[in-house]
Amino acid sequence: MDDLGYIYVLANSAMPGVVKVGKTTRTPTERALELSGVTGLPTPFIVVYEQLFQNCSAAESFVHAYLEQQGFRVSDNREFFNAPVNEAVRAVNLAPGAIDGNMTLPEPDSLLEDSQPDELDSLHLDTCMTNSFPWSSIFDEAEQYYYGLENYLEDYAEALRLFRQAAKLGALPAYGYIGEMYEGGEGVRQDQEKALEYYKEGARKGSVYCYWAMGRLFAKGDSQKNAEKCFSLFINNMDATLPDGQRLTRLELSKIITGCVMLLADKFRLRREPPDVLRRFITENALAISSKAKNFIEICRTHNDPSGEQRYVQVIEHLKSLTTA
Repeated sequence: MDDLGYIYVLANSAMPGVVKVGKTTRTPTERALELSGVTGLPTPFIVVYEQLFQNCSAAESFVHAYLEQQGFRVSDNREFFNAPVNEAVRAVNLAPGAIDGNMTLPEPDSLLEDSQPDELDSLHLDTCMTNSFPWSSIFDEAEQYYYGLENYLEDYAEALRLFRQAAKLGALPAYGYIGEMYEGGEGVRQDQEKALEYYKEGARKGSVYCYWAMGRLFAKGDSQKNAEKCFSLFINNMDATLPDGQRLTRLELSKIITGCVMLLADKFRLRREPPDVLRRFITENALAISSKAKNFIEICRTHNDPSGEQRYVQVIEHLKSLTTA
């Protein structure tokens, strides 16, 4: 735990198409505010993604090496990349050593921010990114089409075909993607029942994320009794081995943390309480959820949305009350 810290992705509307990817032993929001005050740019940096790592220096080296290999380096400045946000996020999710959000960082005043650039480690990306499942290459290609990464055109139809193929080979995360594509009408006719079928099948085969996705779907449809049951199954299937890249991926965990922010925001926007069964999970992951909420606050400020900003401030205050109760 000697190098516990975050890898962050920052964006600035004054620098279209460019992202800053770096490390911090404080919070990414603090880092974004600090940079906004010293760069002289007319608009602030916003945190578009963050992930806590056991060794943030090693993780940063990996992410920088990966992005540079993809040809995204901007001149000699090692932390700025001419890369799409989703590609930078993908690089962070590929980095080894990520930990979930229920760990607590040391107090900021006991830490020193390392401002000296580290030399890139002699990483062998083929070793770090070894496909550990027989379906990995197909699933990865499906994600490339889904997000339109690298040299791939965004193609939902091809992504869906590949996700289905990966699912047949045993890829549990594929069920979540397929369900979400039907739920949102991405490349297919929107069909909530079809989405539910895939979530159910994924959950039956062991996907913890699919339990969460079903709960979210039922909650959105005002079927609170079913939502409670699904969230309860989600909680009952969470364990210390997750995320493991199969039953639950790091990206799926990030989606769940974001989902908790939205459930708590609904408490103040719609006067709708989040399911009580999630109280312990939310309390244990308050740090990560608060960090996500701070990201939303920065976005609301950027888009001059004071009501949205106030809502996420209330979320953070509510989280503080849970952890001090």
